[in-house]
Amino acid sequence: MNKVLNKVMIKAIILVMILTMSTVTGCKKKVSDTSVNEDNQAETNITDSEEQENNDTTDIEDNEEPQEVEEVVNNHEGEVINTLTGQWISEEAANRRPIGIMINNLKAAMPQSGIAQADIVYETLVEGGITRLYAIFRDFDAEKIGPVRSARHYYLDFAFDHDAIYVHYGKSTYAKDKFKEWNSPHMDGLSGLDAVMCYQDPTRVRPHSTYTSYDKLLKAWKQVGYRETNKEDFEAKFKFSEEEINLTSDMEATYIDLPYSHYEQKPWFEYNEEDNLYYRFQFGGKHIDRETDEQLKYKNIIIQFANIWTIKGDKYGCMNMTLVTSGEGYYITNGKAQKITWKKPSHYKPTLYYNENGEEIKLNKGKTWVSVFPKNRKSKITFTK
Repeated sequence: MNKVLNKVMIKAIILVMILTMSTVTGCKKKVSDTSVNEDNQAETNITDSEEQENNDTTDIEDNEEPQEVEEVVNNHEGEVINTLTGQWISEEAANRRPIGIMINNLKAAMPQSGIAQADIVYETLVEGGITRLYAIFRDFDAEKIGPVRSARHYYLDFAFDHDAIYVHYGKSTYAKDKFKEWNSPHMDGLSGLDAVMCYQDPTRVRPHSTYTSYDKLLKAWKQVGYRETNKEDFEAKFKFSEEEINLTSDMEATYIDLPYSHYEQKPWFEYNEEDNLYYRFQFGGKHIDRETDEQLKYKNIIIQFANIWTIKGDKYGCMNMTLVTSGEGYYITNGKAQKITWKKPSHYKPTLYYNENGEEIKLNKGKTWVSVFPKNRKSKITFTK
């Protein structure tokens, strides 16, 4: 009897072991099938998302790194960030030192040429209540830029702000002295560089007829032998935000009126909500680039208040201003304005801008207009119509 029981028990144990092994093998097969299905589903999802752009499917390996996908999406191979705008440009242009050009801004000089390609434009007063523009270029190829006019010494600080070469056609006595004293790199059309760097437009009357171009500037640059690349230790004046900035200020800024003086120019900006840019106006109408027939427009506006005065006893009424100091101003973008302060510790250090908490501000990516405005006229500025 015991022998019979033992045989039965042995058979039962063997049967249980066989069933257990079958179950484990079945589970393994089921897991394997599920993995294949997930891979297929992942591949299907990827293919679906790319179907409109490319009908070819691409296998995604298990060890593929996320960085590779991001590089394909960004597609900025061979490009570098432009420190003047925060935007991607060619590596060649990004590593090239900026060029700043003195632009005639009289009514007789309108419309100007090539300045729509400038990354940054400075505007401030010269003698007689008129303004001149200092347009800073890095990524450009313009065949005609101007009219080019003579230098004023305080504009050298705008050039130093960006390690830029100052391009001009003539200069004041004060500028002549400061170019030497401050060792400022510059290219003057009223010199041996005239035939290399400049040409005259026969449809314009002097002194509103002098122009330059990208090719001519690079030829003159080679001739004078100035450093062609950025300083390795140079601190960029502007810092840019990776995310779009919408100021939390309560100050609306949709119509910026900037009456520098009694002169008829009377510039202003109007905010366009469709593209979030500020469109430039002066002399009662749109400020146009002659070469593109398009209106000048900017993502950022900086108003920098400064002490500006006429030099006592100067027979031409030449002006001066204090820029190596600190002061107040406004940063304007996306329909709002916020109060800021600014500080420039020396001619060779950039002007930096700070919010009311003393933190250096970041700008939205894009082109910037800087208005260096007389401090004693700041109450004349309006921000809405």
